Parts: sequence; structure tokens; C-alpha cells
Amino acid sequence: MLLHNGLKSPEANPSSQIFAVRVNSELSNTKIIKAGVAQGSKIGPILFALYISDVPKQHNTLLSIFADDTAILARNKNHNFIHLALKHLKTLEDWFAKWKIQINAGKTEAIMFSNSLNYPLPIKINKLIIPWSQECKYLGVILDKRLTWKPHFLHIKKKFRAAARKFYPLISRNSKLNRNNKLLIYTAYLRPVLTYACPVWGYAAKSNIKILENQQNYVIRMISKANWYFLNKDIYNSLNYPTFNSFIKKLSVNFYKRLENHSNEAVKSIPVYIPDIKNKRPRNILI
Repeated sequence: MLLHNGLKSPEANPSSQIFAVRVNSELSNTKIIKAGVAQGSKIGPILFALYISDVPKQHNTLLSIFADDTAILARNKNHNFIHLALKHLKTLEDWFAKWKIQINAGKTEAIMFSNSLNYPLPIKINKLIIPWSQECKYLGVILDKRLTWKPHFLHIKKKFRAAARKFYPLISRNSKLNRNNKLLIYTAYLRPVLTYACPVWGYAAKSNIKILENQQNYVIRMISKANWYFLNKDIYNSLNYPTFNSFIKKLSVNFYKRLENHSNEAVKSIPVYIPDIKNKRPRNILI
């Protein structure tokens, strides 16, 4: 189960330590900002990290924080375990109120990763009900209830096409750029859109992975000006360019090697296991 929310951090005006309010042509008197960190300042992230360094934690839940994006994670085979997360959430509510950090309930989502159709009681934050979601977006990745990753792939497909349209005059068949420069543009600007977070979703069903693979194949065929009867594998061999599947596997191998000595608590809690084709787990991409 993941409870994801955005925090409204107490940050000050980026340009000064005073502020005023303008309504139409009327300007209020200036007021001094007595607390907060200038948004966009170099020291701002460090000060905010220090400010929330004593955020309450519990042994039976995991608190994952990236800047002001926070997720509470809990794992159990019994759905009634939700009371553990609720207990932690109540502790966090008191702590946020004490230090004047507002929880953005409108951006808060609750999701349970399970095949079950039954849900426990709804979660409340500051007396507002947080409904159970079928999917949620966390750090740019869409997590669906059954972790099929198809909603994420469809979202990335749309995002990739929008980015490819911007570069179309440079990488189209009629572009006067040479093929190496076209490949460089694709590698530097477009391929990262497709492969973001691939060590996490790389074990998905082949039919779903195909959604993204087809996007790369289309662009590579356009860059190489390949006719319809050319096979994709022959095109990649001629260009000496990695296929989509081989590239995400290479990224995943490097990623999982670095996990062994990672200092992040959420990463440390990931069970060590040997990939098994019978069980759908992220490391199966290494098989």
C-alpha cells in the first residue's frame, strides 16, 4: 500500500525577505517574512532537509521523502493492516501541524497494490476522505493497482510523440542532417523519455513493453530511411545501435549492481532475491 502526498513547504518570497499584496491598483503595506526559505535558493533544499530531519517514523511502515514529495509505504498480506498506516499518518498530522507544514490533501492519493477487489476503510487526512485510487503518479512513474505498467506506457507514448514532433524537422526522412546527427538527437533527447525508470517496469509483459518499443522502432526507421520490407533487427545491426530491449536491460544491470551499497532506507529494505521467471518481480528483466 502506498499513500502519496505533496507537502506545502513554508518557503518565502524568492526575491527578498519582505512582501506585499497587490489587488488591482491597490498595494498593501510591506510585511517582514519571519520564517521560511527563499524558493530557488541554493541553500534552500539543504535547509528544508534539516527542517524535516526529525519527521516521525515507525518500524512497521516506511517513509519515503523526495524533496517535498512524501510517500508512506506499508506491506502486509492482510488488508486490515491498514491501521498501521493510519496510526503513522495521525502522528505525521500532529508533527506537520506543530511545525506549520500543510499537507496538500487535494494531491494526496492512496493505492493498494493487490489483485483483490475489496478495499479497507477509507483513509482520512485532516478529516478529509482520501479515496482509494486505481493508479497514482509518483516521481514521474504511473503505478497502477496490479502493476501491469500499461497506464504508464500509454502516458509515456503520448509524451514521447509530443517530444518527437518538436524534433521532426531535424530527424524526418527529408531532413538534410546526416544520419549520425539524427541518431545523436534521438539518443540525447528522445530515448530518455522512453526508458525513464526502466529497471522498475522492465519486467512487464512483452505486449505492454511493445508499446514503447514500437515508438523507438518507428523513429529509427525514419532516421535510417528504411523501406517497409527491411527488418528491424537488420536496421539495428547496420546502424550498430542497441535495440530497445537490449538497452533497458543494460541500464537495469548497472542499476541493480549499484543497489548493493546504496544508503537509501527504502532501497535497503528491498528483499534480496534471485530472478525467477515464475514470479513477476523487477529483477526478472535480468533473465
